[in-house]
Amino acid sequence: MASHTALARRLGATEAMLAALRADGPPDLAAFEPAWAAALVFADAMNVSGHAVTDAVYEAVAAHWDSGQLVEIAMVVGLFAYFNRFNDALHVQVTR
Repeated sequence: MASHTALARRLGATEAMLAALRADGPPDLAAFEPAWAAALVFADAMNVSGHAVTDAVYEAVAAHWDSGQLVEIAMVVGLFAYFNRFNDALHVQVTR
């Protein structure tokens, strides 16, 4: 079992959530509460580009999360994007 899957389970992710995220194509957001579904849509758009976060995407996520939480979501998405780009550019090998 991958460590990220074990961590997700310990933090409350259900098998339906994990299966929805593993599926080919877009995740089945019906497995998530509306606030988390909006956060996933926001994160997906932000991962494409900050400009991909449309007014509709922002309004949907802002309806569920306060400004501090939105900053935290954006920070986590941005940091992971940074780490991935940094490591990919330097051809850093994945270790376990």
